[in-house]
Amino acid sequence: MLQKLYIESTTTTPRICFDPENGKFVISGRSLPEDTEGFFSPVIKWLEDYSKEPADETEIEVNLDYYNSTSLKKIADILFLLKETGKTTGKKISVIWAYEDGDDSSQENGEDLCFALDLPLELKVKTYDEE
Repeated sequence: MLQKLYIESTTTTPRICFDPENGKFVISGRSLPEDTEGFFSPVIKWLEDYSKEPADETEIEVNLDYYNSTSLKKIADILFLLKETGKTTGKKISVIWAYEDGDDSSQENGEDLCFALDLPLELKVKTYDEE
């Protein structure tokens, strides 16, 4: 069984918590790393390994307070990889996209990504007592 992937957040990188056993994945915090490729490469590699034996259902929650355009591209890559995993294995993949009330740009980004990738999407308005 693939080990859990956990990367602690910093002021410029998100917390990554991917639990393969229960199929719950979370990306949270802020994402504006100087080296976006370097930060996300191990995450993508881990997902490639996960795609060989995914859980019956995989749910990824994207809960970012702030992200730059290169991070959004990497999140799109992650969602695309999960979509392909679902397509090739027949396993269920779903997305929760959390955004702050009134942040129309973030809401639209989540909707656009999931629409383009044809992934089930749950939009969630963040409240201040949530991480």
